[in-house]
Amino acid sequence: MSDGIEWIHEALNGWGFQLVALKDAGVEELAVMLGAEPGTVMAAPAFNALVAAAGSTVRLPDLARLGTCGGWAFAFETGGGVFRLDRDHLSHLWEGRTYVRVSDTMMDPPTLHAVVDGAWDWRYFDGVVHEQVRADHPLTARMTAEIGLGGAVPDPDFPDDPDEWALYVPAMADVYRLFGEHYGLTLPRLAIGEPYHYGNTELYGVFTAPRTLPDGRPNPKYESVPRP
Repeated sequence: MSDGIEWIHEALNGWGFQLVALKDAGVEELAVMLGAEPGTVMAAPAFNALVAAAGSTVRLPDLARLGTCGGWAFAFETGGGVFRLDRDHLSHLWEGRTYVRVSDTMMDPPTLHAVVDGAWDWRYFDGVVHEQVRADHPLTARMTAEIGLGGAVPDPDFPDDPDEWALYVPAMADVYRLFGEHYGLTLPRLAIGEPYHYGNTELYGVFTAPRTLPDGRPNPKYESVPRP
């Protein structure tokens, strides 16, 4: 039975993460597309030991934990990866590809974004589907029918005045479930671990932060990190 992705809401809620999943790709390819140096992906035992020795991922360069499942390569990035703005030079690698991103900054509701064959396909944020998504999108239609997306909650003080009603926001676990089912994305819960960036994961690890800072200095967070 597929694990789907519904479970990540319960398991990773409150940790902050960015999930990137790339269709028809391998771990090494996705790592490079996230900014890692070629050939620097490490197996789970070695990377788990490195994280344990550091005591916290905060003391390490931005990192990703990666795996494959059901025709997708996927990566979970730590909080720093969510805010990275230095990867424009890699944008050409994503052209024509099918991929999804799920971002949870812990400050705002999670956002979900899907690109199919290089074309912008669907996006969800703050309880609503992005206005540029076509009105007859099958994922939107299924969410509307099954979990009440787009509905409203009557204001108890003004039950007869729709203008006073609040937007109904479906449970995030249900949004994840239908999103994963629509795009065929499933993730192995046991292999990933909870939370994924601790030492109880079976995922590969790689550092994605640049080794040279914008001012030309070496990134000091790499000083104690051995190269694979």
